[in-house]
Amino acid sequence: MYRLGVYVPIMGNLTDTKVSEKNLTTVPKPVRNFLDVGEGDRIEWHVEDGKIVVKKVESE
Repeated sequence: MYRLGVYVPIMGNLTDTKVSEKNLTTVPKPVRNFLDVGEGDRIEWHVEDGKIVVKKVESE
């Protein structure tokens, strides 16, 4: 798959996480690396074609 002229490999299941009693979960390291996110960064959650899509919010 290409996005903005950059090759982005199509990934399958990277890992899974457990939702805590307070409905919290951790963004797994492979996902953080893929999205290039770290502490203080923001991510967006979208539903597209019945699937959840997570995107990094770009800084303004």
